[in-house]
Amino acid sequence: MNKFRWPTLITGMLLGLLAAGVFHQSQFPWTAQALSQTAEAPRKDALPPLPVVERGRPVPGAEHADQLSGAFRSVSRAALPAVVSIKTTGRVVKRSVDQSSPFDDPSSPFNDPFFQRFFGNDPRFRQFRNQQPREFEQRLPDGQGSGFIVSPDGIVMTNNHVVADAEEVIVRLSDGREFTATDIRADERSDVAVVRIRIDEQLPFLPLGDESESEIGDWVLAFGSPFGLDRTVTQGIISAKSRAVRDDRMAQEFIQTDAAINPGNSGGPLVNLRGEVIGINTAISTRAGGYDGVGFAVPVSLAKWVAEQLLADGTVERAFVGIEMQEIDAELAKAFNLTIPRGIVVTGVVQDSPAEKAGFAVGDVILDVAGKAITSDRSMLGAVERLEIGQPHDIRILRNGQERVLRITVSKRPQSPARATSPETRDDNDNGGDGAAELAGIGVAVQNLTNELAQQLGLPDSSGVVITSVDRRGTGARAGLNPGMVITRIGSQPIRTVDDAANAMNAAAATGKVLLLVRITQGEDSVSRFVTVDVE
Repeated sequence: MNKFRWPTLITGMLLGLLAAGVFHQSQFPWTAQALSQTAEAPRKDALPPLPVVERGRPVPGAEHADQLSGAFRSVSRAALPAVVSIKTTGRVVKRSVDQSSPFDDPSSPFNDPFFQRFFGNDPRFRQFRNQQPREFEQRLPDGQGSGFIVSPDGIVMTNNHVVADAEEVIVRLSDGREFTATDIRADERSDVAVVRIRIDEQLPFLPLGDESESEIGDWVLAFGSPFGLDRTVTQGIISAKSRAVRDDRMAQEFIQTDAAINPGNSGGPLVNLRGEVIGINTAISTRAGGYDGVGFAVPVSLAKWVAEQLLADGTVERAFVGIEMQEIDAELAKAFNLTIPRGIVVTGVVQDSPAEKAGFAVGDVILDVAGKAITSDRSMLGAVERLEIGQPHDIRILRNGQERVLRITVSKRPQSPARATSPETRDDNDNGGDGAAELAGIGVAVQNLTNELAQQLGLPDSSGVVITSVDRRGTGARAGLNPGMVITRIGSQPIRTVDDAANAMNAAAATGKVLLLVRITQGEDSVSRFVTVDVE
């Protein structure tokens, strides 16, 4: 045998015996010890072992989250049977088309000389040109939304914009049954509507809560049918309260939430963790057309107040005070000696209105109405509209730095409220001429407002002086003054002529800042606004 094979043979036998476990641990103590140490030494990057939990019990540390999840489940289980989906069929309306309009446009190809030369005398085009506006019928688009049952006999609350312009409203219950609404009553101003379905059984319904008991940060659930997906629940918190939306169609304040609200959610309930409705999902703020984290709900107190009147009389009566008003910002707060911006300031009083009879004056700062603090023009509208008509109410104001309480008996809001006029209206025969003057220190030129100028500007009277020019480098331009605006007050001094304006400006120049009340024409209407201007 070759001598070189012995080491190879011996090595192979030893490895075989080791693999077979022939050698005892005591014979090779280093082998067992090394393996033991390797097994016991923990790795620095090793994860802790998973906890062993009993079936049905939460992972340690997740108890609070599980309790919250349980609350969501309980509220959803109770609310979903009372949430409905709403489908609408658009009604047929008449539209008109002016077929002669292309010929009224100088740039129209029908008025091109080449076209007129060859086709202008064609009887078909002469007939087309002489046609009168043509009426035709058009069906408005169908819609969908959500709602919730508020009474076991089949009364459903939703948004006005869900059922507006509908020829037929179909209410689908949570169990899939569909009913045609037999009575539809809606209020456009609050965007609240109630519809009734006829059914011979008691339906599950949602209790109405009180949003004033909820706080910013409270959990809420939004129910509805976003994009037609019935029985959808989303969760979030109350992001803000008394939130105004800058839309003339929405005069009230809203609850803001980050619970997902999408098209189709409109009219569904916003519910607290007690299972009470605190709002009606109404609108979203979005750049993409869908959920961006900012949704708005009509407060349930307003919805309930509107619904009760709709069910009783079919209409909603709102109270009327008769003032024009403006929110107070940081600059105006300084002008009215307020430590913080609060309340609203009266910029005009309607003649023969409850406000005039109660003694309100331009420049009054309204702090609260019947005990409710006023924080914005929308909160003022909300507080006033729900006052009991024909009954006296206390309104706390600040006048010339002193607090006072005025008692007012409000009337029913007219269909078209009158605009405020200045108490300093001059006699029609005394227009003060057309004198002009420069208002030193603010870069503004003015002239007397004649009756003719007032008519041209669409103003109800000829009180004040009209701005004729503004130096774009002056402080008046920086404050937003423009030609055509009418100055009716400087400081606390009513203005009738340019002499009044010049004298009032000289008196105010020492303070370095002046408060102007200007009337601005907006289309066919006009509004009064306070403006603070630095005096150089």
